[in-house]
Amino acid sequence: MKKQSLTQNLIFQFLYQGVMLVIPLILSPYLSRTLQETALGEYTYVHSIAYYFVVAANLGILKHGQRVISQSANDEIRLRKTFWSLFSIHAIVSAIVFAVYILLVSLMANDNSDLFYIESLYVLSALFDVTWLFYGLENFKSVVIKNAGIKLLECILVFCFVKSASDVWIYTLITAGGLLAGQLVMIPQAIRSVKPITFSKKDVLIHMKPMLLLSITVIASTLYTVFDKTLLGLMSSKEDVAFYDYANRIVHLPATFIMVIGTVLFPRACRLAAQGDTEGQKRFMNYSFFFSVFIGVGAMFGLTAVGELLAVVYYGKSFAICGRAMMALSPMALLIGTGDVVRTQYMIPNGLDKQYTISIVLNAVANLIFSIVLIPVLGIYGAIVGTLVAELSGVCFQVVCCRKHIDFKNMAKNIISFMIIGLIMFGTIKVVGLWTSENLVGLVVQIALGLISYTAMTVVYVLLFEKNVKNLLMSKLRSK
Repeated sequence: MKKQSLTQNLIFQFLYQGVMLVIPLILSPYLSRTLQETALGEYTYVHSIAYYFVVAANLGILKHGQRVISQSANDEIRLRKTFWSLFSIHAIVSAIVFAVYILLVSLMANDNSDLFYIESLYVLSALFDVTWLFYGLENFKSVVIKNAGIKLLECILVFCFVKSASDVWIYTLITAGGLLAGQLVMIPQAIRSVKPITFSKKDVLIHMKPMLLLSITVIASTLYTVFDKTLLGLMSSKEDVAFYDYANRIVHLPATFIMVIGTVLFPRACRLAAQGDTEGQKRFMNYSFFFSVFIGVGAMFGLTAVGELLAVVYYGKSFAICGRAMMALSPMALLIGTGDVVRTQYMIPNGLDKQYTISIVLNAVANLIFSIVLIPVLGIYGAIVGTLVAELSGVCFQVVCCRKHIDFKNMAKNIISFMIIGLIMFGTIKVVGLWTSENLVGLVVQIALGLISYTAMTVVYVLLFEKNVKNLLMSKLRSK
């Protein structure tokens, strides 16, 4: 399988995430007005339950699979044995989890049973998920093109067939079916690229311990990224689930672009770790910290400036609470980016699975405690506090674990500098807001001027104070 360069992989991943960004941007205001908050809350609640089974089915294979595939990429026999031994474990576990899901739904689901059954397609999709193979081989093109096409088709189907709140089952069928189709289309290419081979029991058992350890982190991560929606549905209302989910979607858009960097650099970091090239890892971490802080701080101040207007213009007046929720959640853009850099470029590549597991469990425990205590009192804001405390706790622990390999001086300089730039952008947006209407045109003008001012100040900052980043960007431009 031909491996693309880092630049090509970044381009493909940014294009893919661009599609993933544009489609929700198009669909969300349509769905908030057609399905409305109650039906959307029901869908989000059911989807959050199904997600737990997908997590169990994946059994930590996504990160472990990428790591060992990237380490085996230059040895064909080792690569084939690694992939097929991993896939056999994954298939068996996924089949068992799917059977358990169907059994529990048939025995326990009373409300929304039709949605639960339709979501079984989503649970089944985990069995065919081999994206870890392509990402481990640094071949992002295949995944991007096929899945982007399916997402575009999903978007068209939603507009054609989802017309009212009673069509929530159709929306569930389209999204769950799309996820299953996205995984199925990758299987033929995986078989062609990594031909089947016989493998021993030892080839299988060697993966069990690291997969189980990483699966704990995924399960714990689920408790602070999805469980809060479940708790809101149980302890507050389905409407609050929809409000929280739709605010979270906006906040996670910039974080998604930050995680693109981690996704693309993760296989390279694994290779550098295997070669003992700590200086190479530090260099990539410094570049990644710079871009994650640039995006994260800009998103935090931008969302705080336009959050309330954005929610009303974008989702409609019935979703006005989303504006205040996304303003409160805005620090997540910076926290998620910082944590992702540490995790994907040092902790997991260097086999710090135990420390990584502890940090994620810490997140989960903090979120669980704060959410259970605060949701009955504060509703949606209780879930927000739990999420922020959880993410901050985990990031602090991860940074402490990797303190010898993090350039704190450079990291602090970037954070302080971008905070100043972000504050100036915030002031610019607020001043512009005094002279613009509270409608779509006014929102676009505020966002555009905010982006222009933030980007312009960043360019000046890089030219004057960030020699390494400037040289990196100039070398990429000269190579075009």
